[in-house]
Amino acid sequence: MNRKAIFHLSESPYSYPTSQDSFFFRLRMAKEDQDLKVTVYYGNKFFLREMKQPAVMKPARTDEEFVYFEAEVKLNDNRVGYVFEIEEDGHTYYYTEAGLLDSYDYHECYKDYFEYSSVHPEDIGDTPEWCKNAVFYQIFPDRFRMGNKNKDKSYITMGWYDKPTPRDFAGGDLRGIIDSLDYLQGLGINAIYLTPIFKAGSNHKYDTLDYFEIDPQFGTLDDFKELVQKAHEHGIRIVLDAVFNHMSYFAPQFQDVIKHGKQSPYWNWFYIHGDEVNTEKPNYWTFSIGKYMPKINVTNPATEAYLNSVVFHYLEYGIDGWRFDVGDEISHSFWRQLRAKVKAKYPNALILGEHWHNAHSFLRGDEFDGTMNYPVTYAIYDYLIYKKFSAEKEADTLNRLFTNYRIQATMACLNLLDSHDTHRFFNLANQNKDILECAIALLFFVPGMSCLYYGTEIPMDGAFDPDCRRGFPYEEAIKGSPHQDLIKELIKIRKTPDLSSTDFLAYEENGLLVIKRGDTHLYMNATDHDIAYQGEPICSHNYENGVIKPNGFLIVK
Repeated sequence: MNRKAIFHLSESPYSYPTSQDSFFFRLRMAKEDQDLKVTVYYGNKFFLREMKQPAVMKPARTDEEFVYFEAEVKLNDNRVGYVFEIEEDGHTYYYTEAGLLDSYDYHECYKDYFEYSSVHPEDIGDTPEWCKNAVFYQIFPDRFRMGNKNKDKSYITMGWYDKPTPRDFAGGDLRGIIDSLDYLQGLGINAIYLTPIFKAGSNHKYDTLDYFEIDPQFGTLDDFKELVQKAHEHGIRIVLDAVFNHMSYFAPQFQDVIKHGKQSPYWNWFYIHGDEVNTEKPNYWTFSIGKYMPKINVTNPATEAYLNSVVFHYLEYGIDGWRFDVGDEISHSFWRQLRAKVKAKYPNALILGEHWHNAHSFLRGDEFDGTMNYPVTYAIYDYLIYKKFSAEKEADTLNRLFTNYRIQATMACLNLLDSHDTHRFFNLANQNKDILECAIALLFFVPGMSCLYYGTEIPMDGAFDPDCRRGFPYEEAIKGSPHQDLIKELIKIRKTPDLSSTDFLAYEENGLLVIKRGDTHLYMNATDHDIAYQGEPICSHNYENGVIKPNGFLIVK
């Protein structure tokens, strides 16, 4: 046994409640030790010696170095103590807070057993049930579709199909999205994530001027209410994007601070060093190094109350949740108080944070439901585009990522190939449609919410921001294509119970990447040669006569 590889941490993704009367245990061991017998003995922590119950832990998945033994058990008491027993060559070892022990006296287990002191209802971290089969479509409103042809177009500075620049406006609006709901429903989309729609000075609207006003370029409050209503009639949820990390330099609050200094009622809304604002050499915190986006002090009571009121204002209009920009740079205490308030009144509202790395500290059940799952994005890049990963390495990586969070949070993370902040996947793949179609299939098989960036179904091209924000060719889209038909077929499979379940395993077989979700399996070939596989596919690409060709896949059940 490799003693150095053994790891467990209580009250973490290795130890957490899944409901008020069920609990999840995970123990990490060396990959070569996956054949050992592992049992967790658990029970009321005050009487563990007398009342302990065994649960055999199964090796659920492996990565490059480790195997993860897991068990989910029913609780008879919400105060949990537990000890792991590991059997090797007829000898039993014990793993506790004291480490790996050759012998153990349960009469004194109170000294060093692992514990979850008390499971409270708020510890469960329930996420909206609808997340499990959510297929999102991300829309950048200025570039999706212009529906209101009679509006004032004087602000428009580019042709619809011109190459985007950071500052040009194309004219897309909410009416265009409303008029496209039949099209999105036909694709199989059941949720829309909109980048910000509030009054702002830019085309992207991440520099908010007024959180309570729909940007006139996009329409009116009545247009917004109609969008929510009609989207719901089409079975489509609406998630808005809010920027609480910073606001526009030209927002009235910050302008008041510039004018009145410490006498301004908004002085404590921002992080300012000194007695007045220096606009030439900024002495205030900002987003990145942008002087025009001053960072908001969200823990100031007045600011906190204001931002909370923004959240509830739009929830009361019926939206289904929020995606919070730069969520990882905002105080944990702010998210905790916001979640408690939101979930008390709107338990099915999604709280999604932007985070580009391991977000475990935000996903303990008391802040975000989930985050933007860019680590999955990068893993797909490395396997399908850059060819850094073999099928075995990709399986190891996906299995490892699956252990980063509680399963509730994993199911509410947003899995994506690209976004308004990245190159389009099609661009990185050198316009190889086969690679893109493999990526979409793989994306849909990873646990969590699935998200397609607008135009992926065309597919649209585009390099890094702002080129990834080109005008959507709606007339071309509604004509359909074999590529679009495949996406529709994959979305139908994505919504089946197997792919909405928490069951997940990735592994390599004969050079193929295999993803198992319940009884549904994805077999993918990212090599440069044919690989034989006999199966009866419910969906396939580049597969014929028992052979999966390069950049091909089949799905079997």
